[in-house]
Amino acid sequence: MTRTLSPIRPMFLSGNTAGGKAFGLALLCLSVLCVPVVQAQTLQVLHAFTGGSDGGYPEASITLDRAGNLYSTTYGGRSNNFGTVYELMRHDSSWIFKTLYNFRGQNDGEDPEAPVVFGPDGTLYGTTLYGGNTCFSSYCGTVYNLRPPPRACGNVLCPWNETAVYWFGGNQLHDGYHPGTGPLVFDSAGNIYGTTQDGGLTGNGIVFELSGTQGGWGETILYNFPGEGGIANPQAGVTLDSAGNLYGTAMGPSHGAVYELVRNGQQWNEQTLYSFQGGNDGNDPEGGVIFDSAGNLYGTTAGVNAPATVFELSPQSDGTWLETVLHVFSSSVGPKTNLAMDSAGNLYGTTQGLGGGDQFGMVFKLSLVNGSWSFSTVYQFTNGTDGSYPVGGVTVDSAGNLYGTCVEGGANGYGTAWEITP
Repeated sequence: MTRTLSPIRPMFLSGNTAGGKAFGLALLCLSVLCVPVVQAQTLQVLHAFTGGSDGGYPEASITLDRAGNLYSTTYGGRSNNFGTVYELMRHDSSWIFKTLYNFRGQNDGEDPEAPVVFGPDGTLYGTTLYGGNTCFSSYCGTVYNLRPPPRACGNVLCPWNETAVYWFGGNQLHDGYHPGTGPLVFDSAGNIYGTTQDGGLTGNGIVFELSGTQGGWGETILYNFPGEGGIANPQAGVTLDSAGNLYGTAMGPSHGAVYELVRNGQQWNEQTLYSFQGGNDGNDPEGGVIFDSAGNLYGTTAGVNAPATVFELSPQSDGTWLETVLHVFSSSVGPKTNLAMDSAGNLYGTTQGLGGGDQFGMVFKLSLVNGSWSFSTVYQFTNGTDGSYPVGGVTVDSAGNLYGTCVEGGANGYGTAWEITP
C-alpha cells in the first residue's frame, strides 16, 4: 500500500523523544473551543530545487547535525528521476547546498521518501521506497548508508559513498517491502528499527529490526500486521522508549490505530493503545508518535474522509491509554508526518493543504497555556517562491528556529527547503 498525495503529484520530526511512562492527565481543551492566533514569522528559502542534479520534490523532514547543518532527501527531479540526498551547510549568514548522492534506480535504491538519520557511527542512514535487487520487480525498497569520501576531496561537489544495508522483497516478499516514510531509529546497541507498508506473512506490512553481523546486516521481523480485523499498512516508522519498547501508528483496515510492541524475551507482543473511530477523534494516522518527558504520546491523523486532528494519548493506572484531541482541523488535508516538540513543550507540525485562501499548506504550533492547548498558525504557504505543500514535518533547533521542506512551488517549481525564525 503506497500512499499518494492529493491534490498534488502521486508520490512520495524532528527526532523522536524517548521517555518512560508516567501516569496522570494534563488538562486540555478541544481546539474548537480555543481561539487560533496567527503569528507573524519570517521565512527564508534556503534552497529552491531545480529538478536537475540537486533533485526535486523534497518530501522528507530535515535532520540537523551538531554544527547546525541540514540533511534530507528529494524524491526525484527532472534530469534525475530517482532522488537525492543533500546537505545544506551553514556558512556565516548564508547556506551552501551540496548533493551528497544521486540514486541510480538500481541496487542502490530509488525514490527516498523518508528522512536520513545519523547512526551511532556518525554516518547517514535512510530508506528508499523502491529499488534493490532481491524483489521480483526491483521495486521493493532498500535501507542504505551514506559515508563521506575516505579522503578529503577538496571539491564541494564530491559525492558520498552509498552502501545498501538491506534489500527488501526476499523470501517471497515475507520480509516486507516499501519501507515506511518515517525515519529509522537506532537502539543503544546499534540495531535499526523501522516498518514496511506492505509485505510480510499477511501482506499488510511489518515492523523489522536490522542487526549488524560479520557478513553485513540481518533482518528480524518483529511483527506482521494482521490486516482484516486488526491494524495494517503502517506509513510511519516507530518510536523507541527508554525500556526498548516500540510505538507507532497504522492506517487500516478501518480508521487506524496507535500500537505498542513490548519485548518479551525473544518475542514481541503487540498492544493496540487506541483505535480511531473516524469522527472528531481522528482517522487514518500517517505520521508517527513522539513522547513528552512525562510519557504521554502525541501524534496526528491525516483525516481521509474525516477531519484531521492532533491528539494526545496518556497512560492510565489500569494500563489503558486515554485519548484527548488537542485540535480538529477544518479539512481532511491534514498532517502526514511526525510532530516536533521544542524544549518548552510546544508542538509543531505541517499540513499538506489548509493554511491560506488556496490552501497550499501551513506550519502550525500548539502551546499549553494555563492547562489548555492553544492553536496558532506559524506560516501559510502561498505557492510562490516560498513553496507549496509542506508534506514533511518540522525540525526545531536549540534557538527555536524551524526547518522544513515544500514538495512543490518555489522559484523553479520543484520545491524548497526553508527556515522560519521567530
